[in-house]
Amino acid sequence: MGRPAGSRNPDFEATREQLARAALARLMEPGGAGASLRELAAAAGVSVATMRHYFGAREGVVAAALARAHGDGLRYLVEVATGPLEPLPRSLGWLLAQVIEGFRRGPLSRLHALGLAAGLGDAALGPAYVNELLEPTLKAAEARLARHVAAGELAPCDLRHAALALLGPLLLALLHQGPLGGRVCRPLDLDAFAATHLDAFLRAFSAKVPPAAQT
Repeated sequence: MGRPAGSRNPDFEATREQLARAALARLMEPGGAGASLRELAAAAGVSVATMRHYFGAREGVVAAALARAHGDGLRYLVEVATGPLEPLPRSLGWLLAQVIEGFRRGPLSRLHALGLAAGLGDAALGPAYVNELLEPTLKAAEARLARHVAAGELAPCDLRHAALALLGPLLLALLHQGPLGGRVCRPLDLDAFAATHLDAFLRAFSAKVPPAAQT
């Protein structure tokens, strides 16, 4: 007995994930952010018709690839959000160092370059980049910051604002030095920048010690 009209193959999701992973690998190659649907299909070893069957238009392929990247990075986000806490300066210094190392190794740098190249000005892929890469990173940082607030190390604050204040300047510096090529025209010592930035963040957000506690 055949499948009802419009129903999916039992392995639909598994095949879709395999195709998304192949597309992600192609998109993250140098110059790959602009790969056409035909090029993505070739990288996955299938026809354009097959890619359309699983994703619709090219935007669907790219969005699925970004979602696959989110899945691959989930364990790191969980570690940021729920991993053991050290004292505040060391805890947040570790977080910034993890982001810097992720860019230096390559994957994070290429992913954010892909997300920006595909998402800027695109009504579908812009939100996909935000939802699959930017917001999960910020939410993991928010969770860590919330634990420091609960411990009395950080002053009560808008956690989303604090996460943006902590990670936003660093991400800009990393994009400046990496995908945008700023290390060639205006190099920056990223470790020194991170230390200076963390010091400023701590002065702005650390819980103030009551005068009575200073005596």
